[in-house]
Amino acid sequence: MNVQNQKVKSLAKSLKILSCFTIQEPVLGVTELAERIGVTKSNIHNILSTFTSMGYLDRLPDGRYTLGLKILEYAFIINQNLGYPNAVYDILVDTAGKTNEIVYFGLPYGTNVLYLYVAHPANRMGVLPTGTSWGDLPFYCTGIGKAILAHMPEEEWLAHIPAERTRFQPNTITDLDAIVEELRRTRRRGYAIDNSERDPNVRCVGVPVYNSAGKLVAGVSTSGPAITMTDEKLMECAGILQNAALRMRERIYR
Repeated sequence: MNVQNQKVKSLAKSLKILSCFTIQEPVLGVTELAERIGVTKSNIHNILSTFTSMGYLDRLPDGRYTLGLKILEYAFIINQNLGYPNAVYDILVDTAGKTNEIVYFGLPYGTNVLYLYVAHPANRMGVLPTGTSWGDLPFYCTGIGKAILAHMPEEEWLAHIPAERTRFQPNTITDLDAIVEELRRTRRRGYAIDNSERDPNVRCVGVPVYNSAGKLVAGVSTSGPAITMTDEKLMECAGILQNAALRMRERIYR
């Protein structure tokens, strides 16, 4: 192996550290990180020190690490560059008022949905989002995820469904054939339903979002307690979301 290849592999391992931090595991120790990227603890210390000094990581009082504010700065730059805040957020707020439930907007990201924004109805401002729909979550068990995936070409579905699928709740669909059939149903009716598949006692309806050129770029959903999100309410919300998606399409250019 030449020196250039060694440098590239070292850089890849260093960057892999950042991907170890997730919503579920926002704080990790040296031993955990070393094991996950396949290096010794002595080797990883230099990488962690560099990332910490540059603001990409923060070292906590107990010696563990979490992502630093520098990452948030880059996230803000990316978010503004995408142009979604000006294009969709007022529509999300309006949609939350019409559904009287919390509304989410997310982008496809590998096998997951990357949730970007959440909007609350005016009478529930400051209420925490329903369930744990934040960060990135799997396509196969979320309203936005199924809505996006169902409207991709069917031959692309398997690339976005992980080989190992977690059964988060009793209703989570994990059998591949059943997932494919659920996606076909979703595509036929034009909206997806998360029937307490990711979070307990939460139902969600989601629809795809296209840009002005007709390219599938995102999804929008509304979630609420299962006791209030009846079948009738889900259908009503689906119609409201579809109208919102049409309004977004007029504003999204990339």
